[in-house]
Amino acid sequence: MIQLTAKRPLLNLRLLKRRNFGLSSVVNLVTGLGLYGSIFLLPLFLAQIQGYSAMRIGETIMWSGIPQLFIIPFLPKLVQRFDLRLLIAIGLSLFGVSCFMNSTMSYQTGVEQLMWSQIVRACGQPFVMIPLSTVATAGIEPKQVGSASSLFNMGRNLGGSIGIAILGTLLSMREKFHSNRLGESISLANPLTRDRLDHLTQSFLTQSGDPIAAQNQAMAVLDRLVRREANVMAYNDCFFVTTQVEQEGE
Repeated sequence: MIQLTAKRPLLNLRLLKRRNFGLSSVVNLVTGLGLYGSIFLLPLFLAQIQGYSAMRIGETIMWSGIPQLFIIPFLPKLVQRFDLRLLIAIGLSLFGVSCFMNSTMSYQTGVEQLMWSQIVRACGQPFVMIPLSTVATAGIEPKQVGSASSLFNMGRNLGGSIGIAILGTLLSMREKFHSNRLGESISLANPLTRDRLDHLTQSFLTQSGDPIAAQNQAMAVLDRLVRREANVMAYNDCFFVTTQVEQEGE
């Protein structure tokens, strides 16, 4: 409120009333949600499900940066030749496609599969960032450029913070949901469950010779399998939600 009533505000929030800047800030917030949300989810998936080291995770994430080095030099010419709204729509579409590609993961998904979704995201990100900032700052007076730039960057960071908080909560909720649903289908009344449990029990029995311990170990393995699959499904749900958010941004 102080910034709105001050004669010389530190941040001129009145800029948000301007059509181009206000709409661009909303799209920027949505972009931040998807960008930081995917950056939050993917390393977590690789660490939790695949057990990757920090180095291995970095090798996967780097594919979201390398293609940008070759695309960004050509963007100034594209900005001059094409409608900026078209470039932004293309960028958001590619971003949504990359998130959708990650919404079909399994516990076997690794660098080889995730590399392509990272490349698609890398191709779309410059088409959003640069044209969007150009649209947002168009018509801004030189003395207001500082406020506009600060508000624009703050909006993206705010969207990222909101996205990480929402996706973190959603991930936990969906893991519990899928775990309960999978648990309902896995019972001793199910012949497939009994066969799997008997196979695991016999395997552990040959190692320990203790039938009680072997059965407990078999139950523990089955529980870990259920939790693993529930976690994978939860990550897929989060990436699908991110896809929907990016589509709304278009």
